[in-house]
Amino acid sequence: MAEPIAHAFDAPGLTAVRVEIPAGVLAVETWNEPRVEVEVSAARGDERSAAAAEETRVSSAERAGRHEVVVRAPKRESGRLGITWGRAPELAVGVRCPVGTDLELVTHGADLEARGRLGDVAVRSASGDASLEDARSLGYTTASGDVTAGAVEAALAVKSASGDVDVRSVGASAAVNTVSGDVRLGETAGPVAVKTISGDVELGATEREVVVSSVSGDVEVSAVPGLVLWIDAQSVSGTMTSELDVGDVPAEGDDKSVELRIRTVSGDVRVARSAAAAR
Repeated sequence: MAEPIAHAFDAPGLTAVRVEIPAGVLAVETWNEPRVEVEVSAARGDERSAAAAEETRVSSAERAGRHEVVVRAPKRESGRLGITWGRAPELAVGVRCPVGTDLELVTHGADLEARGRLGDVAVRSASGDASLEDARSLGYTTASGDVTAGAVEAALAVKSASGDVDVRSVGASAAVNTVSGDVRLGETAGPVAVKTISGDVELGATEREVVVSSVSGDVEVSAVPGLVLWIDAQSVSGTMTSELDVGDVPAEGDDKSVELRIRTVSGDVRVARSAAAAR
């Protein structure tokens, strides 16, 4: 394979990177230098991928008060009926960018592998997994793909037809909607809403209200100690266990009560206290 095509840009201040590639992998690493470095190469040893790597455009501009680097692969040509034939080219894009850089990935089938702390992260794909360490916020929309993340400081929003979600902690609201896939959220400081058709749900340490809806899947919710809880949990054909009292209505005059609403058709429900204390 040919050597990677390298680009480098000075990036003082706020920085954003947008990557548009058909398939392959985007590997991102943050560093403390005020500079963005990009390498593009073919991820598969065929002529189509090699040509796409050579034709990929990497540009830099100042927009809305921040430095923005755009990596854009050529669009595939379609036939007379608008149908694109053959395998999509696969690219390997490597990015080194300042800590806190905003990142956007638009792809048909590329994976994201990110190390370090990013800013706002947005991923839109037809298929592809995402694995990242820490981010200010995370939005992930895909038809098929798993997402794994460390600490998300602000909001988390995931929409997936098929794929697992595993996030260590979320500092604000968390909204996950998946048709088929397991959902595991560790510590959550904001309200949580999870909707799944087929998949287990595990919430490790919740501090705010929780709404979980599942057709087929077990649900386990652990609330941090020190909260006054109103629990409304139902399962049509599964078992339900709780270390806490399950009531029909919240206590009158209790403005600090936290609601846990859990619905599942075929799945077991467990409500417990977590080891982590409320912040």
